[in-house]
Amino acid sequence: MRKALSRATLIAILMTTFFVLNPEAHAEECPIYDFPNLFSSEYYPDTKWNNVSGNRDITWSANAPVILDEPIVRNFSPEEMAWLQAAFQSWDDALETVSFTQVAYTRKTDVIVGFVAFTSAPNQPNAFSYWDGWWSGNWRDKATIKLSIGQSLWFTAKNKFIHAIQHEVGNVLGLGDIIPSEKFTSTLEDQWRPPYGNIPLSNFDIGMVRQLYGESTCPSTFSVSTPKVPATKKVSIFCARGNVMKTVFGVEPKCPKGFKKN
Repeated sequence: MRKALSRATLIAILMTTFFVLNPEAHAEECPIYDFPNLFSSEYYPDTKWNNVSGNRDITWSANAPVILDEPIVRNFSPEEMAWLQAAFQSWDDALETVSFTQVAYTRKTDVIVGFVAFTSAPNQPNAFSYWDGWWSGNWRDKATIKLSIGQSLWFTAKNKFIHAIQHEVGNVLGLGDIIPSEKFTSTLEDQWRPPYGNIPLSNFDIGMVRQLYGESTCPSTFSVSTPKVPATKKVSIFCARGNVMKTVFGVEPKCPKGFKKN
């Protein structure tokens, strides 16, 4: 008895035929990051914020009176506040199932940030910024980001200010520090180096954080312009332009400009 081929099998046959007949066509590369070997420090495996519901909103505040064990030295200027907002938003834009919301400080605030004197620990005085985090089991639920008042010159430049915050928020989300490499651009590199304060974040950083939170690492799924929606079942479609084919994932996936659904 002849059995009907499944939809998945038919798609696989069609894709194989396509690439045999069009050897110059290439499928989209959706990278996989080897976190244990990639991160040199600040990495705590299997810990992240709980996004199981598909819509984890992390609150943050820049007006707490104390950051962990040190009093705030000064408040942020309106210009610095705008830079802070841009840095947090860059990570918000990278993720579909996690977002950041600025709030007035209460004890329930998830993340607090501010300028301190950096006198509470021997390894802090020469640092530009410093993060601390707490978690229960594998779920992170609280974090702080200290900025050094002694490094004020660094924080006068917009791109350097944003870079410092982006680096620490990346750590807060669960990514570790990376030894600098010419193979990619990442705000998680330590020592820091230009380009500083990329907005949007590099595809490398976006891919890493999306893998951490169980989202697609395919660049065609990255978007900083579409509003977030609660995660539902995602599907994939195949889009073609001449001999080039892309796979697009999403809740309501659409082909990129110039491509047609295949």
